[in-house]
Amino acid sequence: MQYTLLQEKNMNDLWFSLQVYLMDHQVIILIFAGALLSVSFAQTRQFYFVNTPLNWRDAQSVCRQNYADLATIEDTADVDAVIVALSSYTGKAWIGLHDDMVNSWRWSLSDSSFYGDGELSFRNWYPGEPNNLNGQQLCVRFYGSVNGLWDDDDCSEALPFVCYRGMVSGTPGYILINTPLNWTDAQKYCRQNYLDLASIRSIAENNIIEAVSGSEWVWIGLYRQKVWSDGSQSVFQYNIVVKQGSTGDQCVTVEKPGQWSNYDCSSQFSFICHKSVPLNVNNLTLLRRTETNVTLQWSKIINASYVLQFNGRERMISAPDGDGPVTFTVSSLSAGTTYTFNLYSVYGNTRSTGVQLTVTTAPQNAENFRASAQTETSITLEWSRMNTNVSFILQFNGTETNISAPEGGGPVSYTVTSLTARTEYTFTLFCVFEGIRSSGVTVTAFTGKNLCLVNCAYAQDVVTLACFPYPLYVVFVHHKLSKCSFNSVLLNCFLQGPP
Repeated sequence: MQYTLLQEKNMNDLWFSLQVYLMDHQVIILIFAGALLSVSFAQTRQFYFVNTPLNWRDAQSVCRQNYADLATIEDTADVDAVIVALSSYTGKAWIGLHDDMVNSWRWSLSDSSFYGDGELSFRNWYPGEPNNLNGQQLCVRFYGSVNGLWDDDDCSEALPFVCYRGMVSGTPGYILINTPLNWTDAQKYCRQNYLDLASIRSIAENNIIEAVSGSEWVWIGLYRQKVWSDGSQSVFQYNIVVKQGSTGDQCVTVEKPGQWSNYDCSSQFSFICHKSVPLNVNNLTLLRRTETNVTLQWSKIINASYVLQFNGRERMISAPDGDGPVTFTVSSLSAGTTYTFNLYSVYGNTRSTGVQLTVTTAPQNAENFRASAQTETSITLEWSRMNTNVSFILQFNGTETNISAPEGGGPVSYTVTSLTARTEYTFTLFCVFEGIRSSGVTVTAFTGKNLCLVNCAYAQDVVTLACFPYPLYVVFVHHKLSKCSFNSVLLNCFLQGPP
């Protein structure tokens, strides 16, 4: 599957991304983008491309029945990287952006206190208007010479305009600016020099502006934008390719390579739906591990619970109280085994897309670890062989030695040399699997020549040995000690362990 990133210009440069999946027997494309949809929990949008041609209204109905709505592309968090590829599909697809010629009009002066009951909805259209000729008439001009009737027009048209300058002696004051500007520049001029482009709340104010404008066609403050099917207030849009000669409500398609276009809403195209899913958790990490346990930690998402999936099993995890991270320990695992954990955040009955972490448990410790022989300057250690994937680390005197398991069967044997005579050493042995150490086992051993102080006990068949550096031990002998006395005698003795 091939992905190609494309860039488009709007008010800002924005990137979109599309991740493509094939599901069942129809082509479905999932577009992922992050968005904070609530102050209490984070969600992300998930978009589905449905390869079934329908008109815009029917596509909207299908999306609302099976998902949430036709696709809304809301902001830079929502569109981290834009539609890139529609798999093998090369045609157009409906999204949720469309014209609403009745309900989408608004005034440039948006202060709600300026408008009384019903005044926001006052209109004085010329018959047959608004008609959205060529699909891009989003601003309103005022016919000064035709009884002050209104017409929708392309906002890029340069016209004189009327600014609102506030109340003058209890009457709204307006001023005609004869310098032709497009609607956006006219709005900017009025806001910088007066209050705003003119709003008209009643037929009385319409008559005032008719008198001010004379016979000119002038911009007033009424305008609209395309709206999103789900009611989103987002003003984000690509530059939309318009179709000459079109009129009335137009709906928007997106197509490879990321171009947005106006089409009559009765046209039939495939479409993209969306639904909201919880945001994936951040910072999923391994906190600690043993031979049989793994402790995971991640950042908490408010009001979400979690599902941890591994080895074909699922664990439901409730979010703990407080704002700290979530910690969960998985137990009863096998030593020296690699596990893949998938963690999903859950809101309601909906799961996030999930994040994944692969963890290897610590291997088992070596068995039968012991000192098998000593000399004055060396100690030979021995332990049971593990499987061929396990190596070893021997730690003593602040040093570490890596030991590979030898070929063949039988125990593993390793001799530590260059030691000091008659000295106690502590050795710790770790098994290593895929870079992970076991908890370690320890043995203490001594280098020889040891001096033994031999005393005869009162009983003729018992000898007490005080062999440095071991404590006193009692040894039973099976012959009569004819020359034993209470005087001590030093003997050289080699000990491989306590007598």
